[in-house]
Amino acid sequence: MNPPRRLPAGLSRIRLTRLAGVFVVLLAMTAVPAADAAFSDSASLPTTTISTNTLAPPTNIAVSQSCTPPPPVVFRGASSNRAQDQLTIATPVGTQAGDVLVAQVANRSGLFSGLTAPSGWTLLGRTNSGGQVTEAVFYKVAGSVEPASHTFGLVGSSGVQMAGGIAAYDGVWTVDPVEAFGVRTGASATASTPSVTTTVANTVLLHTITKRQEDLPAPAGTTPRWQVYSGTGTATEGATASDESFAGPGATPTRSSSTGFNSEWVTHTIALRPVPGTPYANGTWTATPSAWATGYRVERLVGGVVQLTGYLTPVSATSATDGPLSNGVTYTYRIVGYYQSWTSTPQTATLTTNC
Repeated sequence: MNPPRRLPAGLSRIRLTRLAGVFVVLLAMTAVPAADAAFSDSASLPTTTISTNTLAPPTNIAVSQSCTPPPPVVFRGASSNRAQDQLTIATPVGTQAGDVLVAQVANRSGLFSGLTAPSGWTLLGRTNSGGQVTEAVFYKVAGSVEPASHTFGLVGSSGVQMAGGIAAYDGVWTVDPVEAFGVRTGASATASTPSVTTTVANTVLLHTITKRQEDLPAPAGTTPRWQVYSGTGTATEGATASDESFAGPGATPTRSSSTGFNSEWVTHTIALRPVPGTPYANGTWTATPSAWATGYRVERLVGGVVQLTGYLTPVSATSATDGPLSNGVTYTYRIVGYYQSWTSTPQTATLTTNC
């Protein structure tokens, strides 16, 4: 067996030096921190390789409201009657559930001890003029089944003349049917209705007139609904009702009627509120300057809870519409720009609907 071969002394030193250099390189590579070792070019940014860019948010976000108008208030029908001490008025033919009924109940003389009304009727007002004539106005929302008639009775009267009627309307907001209400009294040949101020558009005005010893015709500019005369001789009165559409909002016109006979009178104007319009939200913003983004994620929140999420492209889009919405609700809209899994910081705007 041959003895081991020894390297020349100089060559051994050279090889050992080279091996030591390789070991140092390997040691330096393994000493790189894990985060740096894992760093790689971004595959999410289409315009850069290694970048510190962020996806910029859209700016100047704003939300405004638009309203789709509801159908108009429509007269459904009317009925009237006259009597003593107790006035029974038929439910207008064609009345349907959800219609709003308005009743005029007039009596000769004063207020007596009161006036009874059937269940479900709300008194708007009852006014006397000069101790000679009295007029009350009621309203109610028709139920699924309405009685054939409604009876209003004076308390403590005997042989007192009464007159009046009921009008039914479709398309009135049942939550708050009466937008405005006014009363006026006088003692003259001409009876004039009060002007009221409305805050919503497209109301219907019902005008009522009670006058001692005569029944006045419907005022010019209105559509007559009833004209009833009650009694004989001097202990008599008349009850009249008519209506008109009022575009509004604002102060309503005063309507007048006369036959030339001086006597006491009471008039009312009742503005019926239409069903509110349907609100929509119209959002606008300035597009993100990060033109490489895909588009926008838009969220609708109520009370901090996300109700709806949608995506909008392209990134140049600067507006969107959301609806139909509900009236009287505060909505928050949150918008972010996005590209794949990247998102910008959110921007928000708030809208409280009121059509």
